[in-house]
Amino acid sequence: MSKLLQVGMSTAGELGSSFGHIACTLGGVNYESRGSKGCLKGSAARGATNPLFKHRFHLKLTDAQAAKAKAYADSCVGEPYVLGGVPTATSGGDCSGFVSGIICKAKGMALKRLFATATWLTRFDDADMGFSKGLGPGTLDPIRPSNDFGMADRAYPGHPFNKQSPKSDHVRWIQARLNIVAKNKHGVLGGKPLDVDGEFGDDTFKVIVVFQEHRGLQGLGQVGPKTWKLLNAIR
Repeated sequence: MSKLLQVGMSTAGELGSSFGHIACTLGGVNYESRGSKGCLKGSAARGATNPLFKHRFHLKLTDAQAAKAKAYADSCVGEPYVLGGVPTATSGGDCSGFVSGIICKAKGMALKRLFATATWLTRFDDADMGFSKGLGPGTLDPIRPSNDFGMADRAYPGHPFNKQSPKSDHVRWIQARLNIVAKNKHGVLGGKPLDVDGEFGDDTFKVIVVFQEHRGLQGLGQVGPKTWKLLNAIR
């Protein structure tokens, strides 16, 4: 079997900007590194079908290649946007760096920058990339952003959340993610789900402590970047 790695890109001139932009869709899942939001996945990311992109390309991967690329891409989610960088699980990168890393992992190459948005159109079919024009067979419909706080990934907002945090959509997202991982049955709450109300109260604190302790973190009950990254990985 095989999966498609699909890439969408636009040049700086096409965007009326100082920089072009590029993102990809791997096996139907979007990946993008963007501005203040960093490395994104799922409906939070703009994938190859997004109308922002004027050019589209595809590469057929084996399931094993796709699995390696996906593991790498998932490990980068939540890392910051860093101009000129190729992201890893502990450092950020830009749009070209993120797509470069995904291609490298799919092809079993060492992580490196393969191109910039200014050079992609001259390099997409080189031997170390080997893409063809278009989205390929079985193309996807445009993926629309989700309003479901429990499903859409979201980038770390740059500050932790705890019992002193005000009511917010970020806390609603945290609560919905915690409900997903527990299938709406938290033992510490007597088998009940968390109320997805945006209030960081005692119940949310208790559930976060359990979530952290079960994943090798200190159970401090505060949602910082490490816990946020684990929440983003929930499926």
